[in-house]
Amino acid sequence: MPSSAPASAALAYGTLDRLLHRIALGSDVVLEMSFDLERARHGKAAAARELGPPVFVTGLARAGTTILMRLIHAADDFAALRYRDLPFPLATNSWARITARLKRHVETRERGHGDGLDHDLDSPEAIEEVFWKLHEGKHYCRADGLVAHQPDAETLTAFADYRRLVCLRYGARRYLSKNNANVLRVGSLARNVPGARVVHPFRDPLAQARSLHRQHRQACMLAAGDPFRGAFMRWLGHHEFGAHQRPFLLPAGSGPQGDPDTLAYWLATWIGVHTHLLGQPEDVREAQVFVDYDLLATGDPELLDRLGRRLDLARPLSPATLRSPTALPHRDAKLPADLMDEANRVHAALRKRAATL
Repeated sequence: MPSSAPASAALAYGTLDRLLHRIALGSDVVLEMSFDLERARHGKAAAARELGPPVFVTGLARAGTTILMRLIHAADDFAALRYRDLPFPLATNSWARITARLKRHVETRERGHGDGLDHDLDSPEAIEEVFWKLHEGKHYCRADGLVAHQPDAETLTAFADYRRLVCLRYGARRYLSKNNANVLRVGSLARNVPGARVVHPFRDPLAQARSLHRQHRQACMLAAGDPFRGAFMRWLGHHEFGAHQRPFLLPAGSGPQGDPDTLAYWLATWIGVHTHLLGQPEDVREAQVFVDYDLLATGDPELLDRLGRRLDLARPLSPATLRSPTALPHRDAKLPADLMDEANRVHAALRKRAATL
């Protein structure tokens, strides 16, 4: 039986591993069937669980989302999807039973981003988008990019079932996800998921844009060397950068113009996504939690305390796992002055919102 492994281990997948992942993740028919079977077999037990308020970590990539998710995960009784749930993330309980007698193990290793973060099969990770792609993909995945959307009532009911099934799988009372694409449906999460807190980490705009630019180049290079790697990220709905990159067309269907291999493109992306998040109506704003990751990474005790209270966490947030973003070599940006001015304006608005956490 093949074993699931982190994306950074995709290069080491054997032929049978790749075939299983292609069948399980690359086919909507198989994904839908696996979810239907999971609901039929485990839905009753999942529905009987009494859950606490969920937390959704979502923002633009390279903002410390992974570290923040792990920080939150350690501070309460959370269930989050893990690489161990692949390649059947919509049937987590069923897949766990099938593999219960197998010694599925992957050595802890640095993830493919080259940023020094380690992970293994039990690391909580960004896998939730598989659910949304299956149920709503035709409404927000366009050839030119990803647009904001409002999931229909049937999808929202299915998502409530899915959260309960994940909590059943891990014996936990609160659901936690890290999914950058949730910026496309932040209003629906805030309005339709009882008690939801939607957490948006952000960084200095130029530093984050540099990191996005670097990751895009690296992901394209890796996918060119092994097409399976690019396909794997596409199956998981990771379109942030790389061979299958699709921009967020935010706000209101607009998006970055020009070449993704330029810093200006990624700075425009940063502006668009954060303008969209800042511009949500009042009822959505009540569920949003903006986090200045540059400040959080210092281990600021007041911020950690306020964030813990805002998310209703059972235990204090520990600064032990926090780390500053990878420093990139400084180069003359040669960016349009109006673009930099807009980025600085949005950054100031973000910091102002974060100060009211």
